[in-house]
Amino acid sequence: MKKSNIVIAGFMASGKTTVGELLEELTDKKLIDTDSMIEEKTGMSITEIFEKSGEEYFRKLERDTVSKAASQQNRIIAVGGGAVLDERNTRELRRSGVIYLLKVTPGEAAQRAGSGEERPLLEKDEAAIEELMRSREQAYLATADVGFETTGLNPRDIALGIAVDFDRRAAKG
Repeated sequence: MKKSNIVIAGFMASGKTTVGELLEELTDKKLIDTDSMIEEKTGMSITEIFEKSGEEYFRKLERDTVSKAASQQNRIIAVGGGAVLDERNTRELRRSGVIYLLKVTPGEAAQRAGSGEERPLLEKDEAAIEELMRSREQAYLATADVGFETTGLNPRDIALGIAVDFDRRAAKG
């Protein structure tokens, strides 16, 4: 199967949705944001799902949503910060797409997150963010086909870099 999807992964507040929206403008691909799909399906925010039903329930919803998104072709798929920690999600995403990891420093993640209210696992404390990032780092690196540092960069430049890389890979077949 030809890999026609651009998958954007990374830590919370790394710019996945922003870069995905810009990629949608630069390519002929439609953006799918898995967290938004979950919110639409449940009628609740991610934070509400965590509070009312717990992380385990959320992760099951996420697996179902990632599977549905990955089964489509010619899409940009922005996944939640913890999605690629589950090998089942990674397998699904890798089958139809190239996975781009957006990297961000703990300080930048804290700054971008604002109040952090929409991100139930994100602490405002930079040390706590760094610890969570460190715990996920190996899974992120093992999952990614390509990594992009986002700290201090213009999201449009990141989106353009991904589009160029994806087109180059597609041309190789």
